[in-house]
Amino acid sequence: MRAMAIKGLVSGLALLALGCGSSEPQGDKLFPPQAAKWSDYQGQSLDLRDYEGKVVLVNFWATWCGPCRYEIPALVEMSNEYDPEQVAIIGISLDQGPPEHVLPLIGEFVERLAINYPVVHDGQAELLRAFYKGNLAQVGVPLTFIFDRQGRVYKRHMGVPRDKSGRLNPRGVFSENIGILLARS
Repeated sequence: MRAMAIKGLVSGLALLALGCGSSEPQGDKLFPPQAAKWSDYQGQSLDLRDYEGKVVLVNFWATWCGPCRYEIPALVEMSNEYDPEQVAIIGISLDQGPPEHVLPLIGEFVERLAINYPVVHDGQAELLRAFYKGNLAQVGVPLTFIFDRQGRVYKRHMGVPRDKSGRLNPRGVFSENIGILLARS
């Protein structure tokens, strides 16, 4: 457990030192991925095709990730504010290990942070590979993709996003991105 905490601290410091990045890798439709049927961390079926036609925010995180713990409460608030017919938020845990150890850990994390949106466990990074086409060794968490209604990537944010003043502001940045996409329809 201590090693996981140290790993989280090192990852968090690396993200802060390197700066958090966002980009607009527009192009091909990536959402929903071909392997659209998944299970949430409780084993309930989740078909990502159910979110087609919506603005979708997909947030990759891990329980050991300090910056993820900072960002997730903003997503919980946003999930309460947006019309679920227009906007979907999906969390994807990248925690690795035997399911009998990892799934209860994810459950405790979801409960502690009062996560109110679907959470999928992707311990083999299959969904991550479907969305991120670069070298996975260069990926940091949190990693957030915002998809337009056509399933194309509108924005990708690696790390906790900063607003125009340089302040860590995930809610402000994500809400601005989503607002732009909602205004397009």
